[in-house]
Amino acid sequence: MRWFVEKPASLRITRRGFLKVFGVTVAALAVGVYKVTDLFVHRNKYIKMRQRGQYEDDERVRKTYRLAASQQNPMIKRFYDEFAVQPFGDVSESLLHTTYFRRTGGF
Repeated sequence: MRWFVEKPASLRITRRGFLKVFGVTVAALAVGVYKVTDLFVHRNKYIKMRQRGQYEDDERVRKTYRLAASQQNPMIKRFYDEFAVQPFGDVSESLLHTTYFRRTGGF
């Protein structure tokens, strides 16, 4: 009957082998963290660009039509007169309002 003889720890993994594995692991984590951070930075940049565009459009429409509030906008008035019938109706609710849904799996 053969008995299992455990090798000493120094023979199972060498210092060089440990450093290789550790170095590759750290490099993979660093690249992953960089990519995730990069995604958030780009995402925030696009959100800010879109917000700036929305504010510029609002400012342009207010100056063009001399409006104090969005409900005075003739385009909105025409939309409700011709198409949506009433605010908070089914048509206006489905076309003008955002619906949010959960995008995460386990939360």
